[in-house]
Amino acid sequence: MNLILYLLLVGVNIIMALAGRIPANPHKNIILETTLPKENLQDKQVLSITKKYKKRLLQWALIFSIVALPIIVIPYDSLTMIYFLVIMFTFIGTFYYLQILYIRKMTVLKVQNHWILPTSPILVDTKLVANKNRKLISIWWFLPSIVLTLGGSIYSIRQLGWSTSTLLFSLISIFVIGMFLLFYYFIARFPVKPLTSEEKINQQVNDLMRHHWSVLMAVSALVMSPLSFIPTLSLTVTYERVLVITVIYTLIILAFVLFTFFYLFSSRKKQDQLIAQAVEYRYSDEDQYWKYGIYINPNDKRILVPDRMGMNISANLGRPAGKISLGVTGVLVLIALIVATIPLLISDFSANPFQLATTQQGITLTAPMGQSRKIEWKEIEHVELLETMPQDSIKVFGTATENYLTGEFQVNGQPSYLLVYPQESPILKIQTKSKNYYYTNKDPNLTQKYFIRIQKKKSIDH
Repeated sequence: MNLILYLLLVGVNIIMALAGRIPANPHKNIILETTLPKENLQDKQVLSITKKYKKRLLQWALIFSIVALPIIVIPYDSLTMIYFLVIMFTFIGTFYYLQILYIRKMTVLKVQNHWILPTSPILVDTKLVANKNRKLISIWWFLPSIVLTLGGSIYSIRQLGWSTSTLLFSLISIFVIGMFLLFYYFIARFPVKPLTSEEKINQQVNDLMRHHWSVLMAVSALVMSPLSFIPTLSLTVTYERVLVITVIYTLIILAFVLFTFFYLFSSRKKQDQLIAQAVEYRYSDEDQYWKYGIYINPNDKRILVPDRMGMNISANLGRPAGKISLGVTGVLVLIALIVATIPLLISDFSANPFQLATTQQGITLTAPMGQSRKIEWKEIEHVELLETMPQDSIKVFGTATENYLTGEFQVNGQPSYLLVYPQESPILKIQTKSKNYYYTNKDPNLTQKYFIRIQKKKSIDH
């Protein structure tokens, strides 16, 4: 896992460094969040700032790739994950600081050179307003993703009942589809802005933006809709098929990420080509509202707005709803970090993180911040001690590292629940008709005592 996390960090560093270069290329006469007159975009001083900015991004990507090297040899999964998160967020912070620094440099350059933008009277193109959504795809494009999501949720609940994992995946799937539908709604409500003095070009630029973004929302919803089937597939399909399905879906996600980047980049490029054909570009200097890549305009009623580099949608932090969305996002990120790290810390440094308790009714298995599993005595068909875990196992829902396996798995084609330290032995296996359970304690003697206790209980019952 350590090597995979390191390679992931390196990949993220490189991708962010390359993506960070995009704002340093002119788009709609905006370069590094600064609106400049057309004739000054290729000024030597401008090119010098953008060149240094691009160079710094690559240099820091290399530095962080070197700094991340210790992650390969850290022996504890919890410390590995914490180091991974620290490096990633530090790089994101550094990347953002570099952007702020060079936006300031570009703004200072604009002021020092008195690069005054030409002013034009406000142009209201009523024809463009009336036809602003003529290339927006129909909302019916979302029907397949809605049907898949609801169908998968209903099917999973009927097959597996109202379990926590089933409800979680169903709610996540419905929330994701709803989010893309909401984005589609905001895209349809984006106001039009005549960028040039030519009506035809303005219409084409507007059509490109709305068509590309609405298509992207529909495709995104369709790609994410199979999430609702995950609980059922993971527990009812053989692990070989689950593995094949997982690999195929992962490749689809990767292809979708690449598609998104190139699709939006092509839209931006086509818009620039259209604008370049116009005789007159109508400047819209909104620099005072864009503070280092963040849109803050309390007078703008929009909650979401297209960003200035044409590759994203930004929230308007000048509106209460924009601030709330940012706050909710921050809370969700914090919760995700806690959920990802605290159980690992407990599992690494607690004396006995995986608990097994026997009562008159049966056995209870618990893990840090995890749901308890209860096994009634009458359900147990067989119990044994293993020296090692079977090789044919695949994670369905939980954690799988070199040091411990927790959660739902498929083991030898059978649904299984694991609380296991792979490096420890023996491993207690409890077999029931519907599911197998695997358990180890950090103290091997305790694992053996549990085995003896369960055997005695089963022999008394028989």
